Amino acid sequence: MPNHVAYRDLLGKPFLLGARGPDKFDCYGICLEVGRRAGFNYPLLFTPTETSMQDKCIKQGIDECFDKIEIAESFCIVTFKITPPFVDHCGIVLPDSKHFIHTMKGHAVAVQRLDHKILARRIDGFYRLR
Repeated sequence: MPNHVAYRDLLGKPFLLGARGPDKFDCYGICLEVGRRAGFNYPLLFTPTETSMQDKCIKQGIDECFDKIEIAESFCIVTFKITPPFVDHCGIVLPDSKHFIHTMKGHAVAVQRLDHKILARRIDGFYRLR
């Protein structure tokens, strides 16, 4: 597993629901791109527009392709309940296991700490590709 991956060129790229790059991304799109750069082949998942359907899609993809882990590790997927009770957001943990990269509606691609004062309490779980 690489201990470094280039991602700085992605910072500031705009959010677009369903976008998979190279100029725009949604939250799972940025996970796919950073994962690809790190040598992982994450499954392609469709991004629905409705929050309840996003929840269903994320949970199905997680159940089929990932194992839940207790603590963050490099290049695992972190899921969030931004709109509880739905799991409707994700990011990918960076090599230091303290930061993750993500994007969301109204926000460009950015790096944040896992202990971010707002997002930390919305973390649903961490998932490693099988």
